[in-house]
Amino acid sequence: MKRGFGKKDFYDLLEPNGDCLEWTGCINTYGYGHTKAYGKLWLTHRLALELEGVDTTGHHVLHSCDNPLCCNPNHLRLGTHQDNMADRNSRGRQARGSTNGFNKLTEQDVLDIRAISGMSQQAIADQYGVEQASISMIINRKRWHHI
Repeated sequence: MKRGFGKKDFYDLLEPNGDCLEWTGCINTYGYGHTKAYGKLWLTHRLALELEGVDTTGHHVLHSCDNPLCCNPNHLRLGTHQDNMADRNSRGRQARGSTNGFNKLTEQDVLDIRAISGMSQQAIADQYGVEQASISMIINRKRWHHI
């Protein structure tokens, strides 16, 4: 971001979509907007609240609209990790197979990935169309640990 970046500059990078104001810049692998401002990397929904004068330190920022790109302060609220997990679970967004439409991998894929030997994590990732980091987390049981 340029020097002197401010609230107006941020809002100029948003595009209306219904009641949501969606980030039009860079998006991370989880579908959230991110940008550099004030010398640090921000998730844009957190930056939106900070620009409105809300201190997000030590809190999660939750979306009432369930739209990761949304930066509309009226759709955002502070919460705890527990609040965030409750929201995730109530919306069926936890990793439990492909029944909710958000996961690229099924439970069987995870079992198959863990059974592969003699192949690099990057090669496995390429085969399944996911990031190498996802494969590492699956193999090390940091993701899909319920299987």
